[in-house]
Amino acid sequence: MVDLMASPAKTAKRRGRRQGEPVSRETVLRAAKQCFAAQGYEKTTLREIALGAHVDPSMVLYLFGSKEELFRESLRLIIDPDVLASAIAEGDGDIGQRLVRTYLRIWEGPDTTHTMASMLASATSDADAREAFRSFMQSYVLTAASSALGGGEQARLRAMLAATSLVGTAMLRYVIRVPPLSELSAEDMVALIAPTVTRYLTADADELGLPAL
Repeated sequence: MVDLMASPAKTAKRRGRRQGEPVSRETVLRAAKQCFAAQGYEKTTLREIALGAHVDPSMVLYLFGSKEELFRESLRLIIDPDVLASAIAEGDGDIGQRLVRTYLRIWEGPDTTHTMASMLASATSDADAREAFRSFMQSYVLTAASSALGGGEQARLRAMLAATSLVGTAMLRYVIRVPPLSELSAEDMVALIAPTVTRYLTADADELGLPAL
């Protein structure tokens, strides 16, 4: 006779992650972003990130290899290179206005201001975080932006020149908070910075003095 009553072991609700269940990279990245924002790069440990993601620390290393790589990939959760590329490629108004406005919106989002400031500060104070930020800019942001500009080394240089205005503005406005830059409205900042960004992105190469690459 077949016993139709399931055992308690079979009917008990499982808690936590099931054995063998795939670990989401996004889950680990979200936990990493929170840790980096709260403590900065240097004080954040892989064990803390694993705890926040409810996984074993060895799984964090398996998925990302290092804390530096985690920091680099976490930046993509905040600054989506495709969003910046889209602002360059299409939309209403001047190309510089679109890009600067989009960039400032990322910085001034209610869930991103503190995180962005903390991670940029880490990139200026820690060698590993700085290398991760450099790699993020080169591999993701500049690649996406230069592709939107038509590709090639000169397009990449134009994107880098525009980035000097954007990153410098973010450092002074949001991280160091130097007045009056930190006190101006976002639209005032767009009006002030956009002409320079537009020139970097669209002016004749000879006018800018771009080298032949």
